Amino acid sequence: MPSRPYLFYGLTNSVCSKCLSKVEAKIIFQHDRVYLVKHCMIHGREEVLIADDIEYYKQCQEFIKPGDMPRKFNTPISRGCPYDCGLCPDHEQHSCLTLVEVSDRCNLSCPICYADSGVEELSHSNYPRRDRSLAVIEQMLDNIVANEGEPDVVQISGGEPTIHPEFFEILNIAKSKPIKHLMINTNGIKIAQD
Repeated sequence: MPSRPYLFYGLTNSVCSKCLSKVEAKIIFQHDRVYLVKHCMIHGREEVLIADDIEYYKQCQEFIKPGDMPRKFNTPISRGCPYDCGLCPDHEQHSCLTLVEVSDRCNLSCPICYADSGVEELSHSNYPRRDRSLAVIEQMLDNIVANEGEPDVVQISGGEPTIHPEFFEILNIAKSKPIKHLMINTNGIKIAQD
């Protein structure tokens, strides 16, 4: 019987981590882990660990909501997926989870922060860190509801959302919307102190 060191599980699309070109990718099981294997014509093969437990990964796949078209598109198609931000007409799926970044500020300065947040006045990209206004945040939430109807999951995030000076007002606005699950991405420091 033929054998290979991995088990093929599925295909998907990804981007090269070096040049951000769109590439096809295989999901494979190998050594009790789940990997994304992609090949860029310029930078070659790249293997990325996406889960360290195959059975848990497969179990999580059972909870994926069936595909559903967004109710509204927010942006035009410019460069195509995955380069256009927002819900454009190329989107073939609703938003499974939406992040509402209410602040660029944080009470930590982690060097690996995906949001480029911190306590410094300027980000590593030299943009001023700021808090979004309540009006902007409410518009963001209204857009999510317009796109999804009843969004499954909305995460209030940042930066560190709990240091936003109007944090509790943000929660009141969010709770007034038809959101099924409202989550807060926090490091917990301010909550523990207060």
